[in-house]
Amino acid sequence: GVCVPHAECGCSFEGRYYRSGQTAGESFWTDGCSQRCECHAPNDLRCSAESCTPAQQCSIRDGQLGCYDAMSTCTVWGDPHYITFDGAVAHFQGTCSYIITESTNHGTNETQFQVIATNNHRGNNRVSFVSSLSPALSP
Repeated sequence: GVCVPHAECGCSFEGRYYRSGQTAGESFWTDGCSQRCECHAPNDLRCSAESCTPAQQCSIRDGQLGCYDAMSTCTVWGDPHYITFDGAVAHFQGTCSYIITESTNHGTNETQFQVIATNNHRGNNRVSFVSSLSPALSP
């Protein structure tokens, strides 16, 4: 470890050390994501009751317990109907290619992905349908 002036010491909670900060210290969730705690000064750990939103789940990602977006589904079908990840419904007769979903962390080492839906006319120019879905992966 590194020695720091007493005024810069952090907090200890269940055997782990958390840095303090004058404006915002290191914060963390307690088990079950029922409390959010933040270290404000040496041994000044403040916890408040909080919880994940309905669209989130309490889980561990990259070694950190927290509230993360839950898995969700979007749906594309027919002449064309779309249900978005948040449950909104859209029906429209456009005849283009549309990005349905794609990676958001473009600068990381994670595999990147994109799904494109292409709509075309069916029989007449007033009606279109989803003619293809094209998934793509890249390293």
